Amino acid sequence: MRQMIKSVIGGALLALAIAMPSSAETNFKLGAVGSPGTPEVDAAMKFADIIKEKTGGKYTIDVLHSGQAGGEREIAEGLQYGTSDFAVIGGILQNFDPALMIVEWDLLFKNNDHVRAVMNGPIGDKISARIEENVGARKLATFMRSPRLLTTSREVKELSDLKGMKIRVPEMPARIALWKALGAEPTPMAFPEVVPALQLGTIDGQENPIGMITSSGIDEAVDYLAETEHLYGFMLLLISNQAWDRIDEADRAIFEVAAKEAAVFNDDLVAKSTEEGLKKAAEKMKVTKPDMGPWREAAAEVYKQFADVEGFADLYNAIVEEGRNH
Repeated sequence: MRQMIKSVIGGALLALAIAMPSSAETNFKLGAVGSPGTPEVDAAMKFADIIKEKTGGKYTIDVLHSGQAGGEREIAEGLQYGTSDFAVIGGILQNFDPALMIVEWDLLFKNNDHVRAVMNGPIGDKISARIEENVGARKLATFMRSPRLLTTSREVKELSDLKGMKIRVPEMPARIALWKALGAEPTPMAFPEVVPALQLGTIDGQENPIGMITSSGIDEAVDYLAETEHLYGFMLLLISNQAWDRIDEADRAIFEVAAKEAAVFNDDLVAKSTEEGLKKAAEKMKVTKPDMGPWREAAAEVYKQFADVEGFADLYNAIVEEGRNH
């Protein structure tokens, strides 16, 4: 009888152990400032789904979107302090390593293929090493973004049309210097103020990706859109070093493959949304496509103003050289 009771209890404990989540399961948190419906957040969710599927639930990732993990700076700091395991972030990296202002440098990257060649090659390895050293995270993938375009109250067909125009730009020293070199009067301003400022004529124009232009009312505030594509933006899918150490060595390749699949998913979404956005804008705005050669020439020497930033000039010149192939 005593043996029978032991068998029953043992069987019950075994069934309970099977039913309960395994202690080997690992949960991660991924921070992103965007909201569902934006390519980078949808791609982050795709990444989480792939990881869960490919590992049979051994690893799960909670995507904290819409600023649930804070702004980009807080998310990046979270990688350092262990409150975030993964992140999808971009230009904020320059706050941790000034040389990384390179990731948001106007008129440097010629197209998406140029970005991919840089970020997936030896130059990208150097950028990744700097991120690992200064942020404590490693790059898993590059997520493309829609290129930035120029919208104005007066038509811009060529560089000379930009002279003296007050153009709202983010408050970043390099971007202000670049737009000054183009002949504009760069005007730093918080984004929520942009549409009223355009309507009142306080500024003459602004620059942003097409999705922002059509979703925020900018396409109603001014009549002209110049397809300058002056900044081919991208974001990086990063994992903290602490989180990487929590992944079994045999499983790490799964994360690397999943990140590449998520990047393809993101880039397809970006291409589709960019095409749709341009069609939508063209219904309301007069569209021009300036020859960007003179723009690049006008901005070619601006990088020298920041040559004292350790490592920056080397990265800049290497990216320019790679651009000759694109």
